[in-house]
Amino acid sequence: MNTQKIPSDTLVLIKMPTSIEGFDEITDGGLLRDQTSLVIGGPGSSNTVFALHTLVNRARQWGEPGIFVAFEENARQIVTNAASFSWDLLTLEKEGKFTFFDACLPADVVQSGTFDLSAMLAGLKAKATKMGARLIVFDSIDVLLTLLHDPFSEQNEIYRIRDWLSQNDLTGIITTRIESSDPLLLNTIALCSSWRIAWSYFVIASPNESRCANSS
Repeated sequence: MNTQKIPSDTLVLIKMPTSIEGFDEITDGGLLRDQTSLVIGGPGSSNTVFALHTLVNRARQWGEPGIFVAFEENARQIVTNAASFSWDLLTLEKEGKFTFFDACLPADVVQSGTFDLSAMLAGLKAKATKMGARLIVFDSIDVLLTLLHDPFSEQNEIYRIRDWLSQNDLTGIITTRIESSDPLLLNTIALCSSWRIAWSYFVIASPNESRCANSS
């Protein structure tokens, strides 16, 4: 039987600082670079705020452009919410460091089968290439998944996003709002653990408490 030695450089996990107070310390450096992190939390747990804050900090402090893909809130809502934290998204957008991608879809479009995630990802790739984006947030993916009404389709779409991010050497943050008693939570975490790439998930229990775990 032939054996091959695993290159040592494949064992190195590069971290991407978020510059969010306390978070980088408890995660030993931030999120995994060129990998996907899943942020899970209940209503009011600030999943969106966390993801947006990371995008803003990377743009401001490292000059790293990012894209915010929203499945629930529109651009005006995001800009208004960001303004309450003194995050000037419009200025960052003018500087080419931030762009908003509206992925809100009517339920009938998704359920009829006319929705094509591949087309959306193709558009995102063009945007990412044009602005040199390294970080992409997919916010409130649960909104899309609940419209599918099919566990297999839900799993398939999450895999598709994960694979697309990996193939394009992009760092991804996927946020999902979920109740702790929802069986989808355990299923989602089980999927994270089964993937053969480095993956992180962060369970935000409340606005003042968070838990994190890594699987690879």
